[in-house]
Amino acid sequence: MHRLRHPVVALVVELAILALPLNAAYRFAMQIVYRLDALWGLLFALVAAVVACNAYNLYARLVAQRVADELAPRRARGVLYGIALGALLIAVVVATFLLTGVAKVGTGGAFALAGLPGVAVLAGAFEELVARGVVLRNLENVFGSAAAIVLSAALFAALHVGNPSATPLSLAALAIEGGAMLGAVYVATRSLWWTAGIHAAWNFTQTGVFGIADSGHPGQGLLRTELAGPEWLTGGAFGIEASVLGVALCAIVAAGFLVLADRRGQWVAPFWNRIPDGRRSRTSGKPS
Repeated sequence: MHRLRHPVVALVVELAILALPLNAAYRFAMQIVYRLDALWGLLFALVAAVVACNAYNLYARLVAQRVADELAPRRARGVLYGIALGALLIAVVVATFLLTGVAKVGTGGAFALAGLPGVAVLAGAFEELVARGVVLRNLENVFGSAAAIVLSAALFAALHVGNPSATPLSLAALAIEGGAMLGAVYVATRSLWWTAGIHAAWNFTQTGVFGIADSGHPGQGLLRTELAGPEWLTGGAFGIEASVLGVALCAIVAAGFLVLADRRGQWVAPFWNRIPDGRRSRTSGKPS
């Protein structure tokens, strides 16, 4: 087990033993939840998320021999902050489009068809366990915080290459929104609760509330939003994730959390520049 403590070894082992099985379980769970209605899909997703989080914690304790503080139950309220922020970001974009005449909002479908909330929960839980909990955290332990955010953002975008209506511009947008912004939030808060809340709320508010495509996947929401304008502004068929407004807003949020991370002393140095008895290159602040 001592060898697993080396950052490079830990990165490779966790990708193989933890990230790949979690990703396979995620794909399997998605196939099931799409066959269920909103209520049963949500319940199934919550159970699957609990199982995945426990598997992550067990790996940390038994294999990596560490405490997964990023998933500590005492910090679970972070998911509420994340949900609020994720929903707010989408609401600001849609409100701006409404005020400028780019969007028109009407009545959508019944709540039972409102964007399959279970899909949002699965994405928030599983994708964050893998993208931030395994990939970003381990890349950070090897290359440091700055490089880890960049590398994990590029990987996050690459995983969406096969999405419907994906383009180089939409993938670049995802790298900033779902990669850099969520990476910055994790580094500043050291909490997967925060990032999972943002991710789930972002997806559900976009599709389940406003009926806008989520990363190219159309959905029926409580409302029906029609967008009229150039693709660079509205995001086109990929959804407002590819909108220049959404990208700019998330870039501002990312910058804010990066400043917060710096003030809290949360930046991690590359392992070759790290002080012998400390994880970070400076005194770490208290995580949220």
